[in-house]
Amino acid sequence: MKKNNFAEEYAQETAIKAQYHEAEKAGNTEGQEAARNAYHELEEQIAGKGNPYARIYRLYSEAQERGNAYIDLNDTIWDDQVPALIGNLREYGIEKFTFSSTWSSAVETAWLFTQNGCRLEGLVEINGRHKAFMSDEYEKAHGYLFSIGDAEDK
Repeated sequence: MKKNNFAEEYAQETAIKAQYHEAEKAGNTEGQEAARNAYHELEEQIAGKGNPYARIYRLYSEAQERGNAYIDLNDTIWDDQVPALIGNLREYGIEKFTFSSTWSSAVETAWLFTQNGCRLEGLVEINGRHKAFMSDEYEKAHGYLFSIGDAEDK
């Protein structure tokens, strides 16, 4: 298993965003530019670890931003992408994830997760992608909670 630094990188991202907003409030354009540069450096550092790492980090960051305990897969995932996706999640130490896609083939994709060593734990309510109208609260979404077994568990 490869080590991931998702928590540390997310802490850096959060600090950089706070730095930017503080500079913005103070009208400090140099501070804003420094924060932008730091953010781009962090993005490059993450991208330098490869596309799978960068994708999983993005999912981790989104989960943290929304207050979700697990990363959420909420887009269309093509059948041929499932083995590599689950392999990458496993490789970077992700033990559980939610799947809240509403696409018509979502159940088939969920089945493919089980065929690639994942175990369906149940249904959960999570914070969705969008905030409720005129609110700072995220709209609720529902999805499957999966645990990721070892590669031998297939």
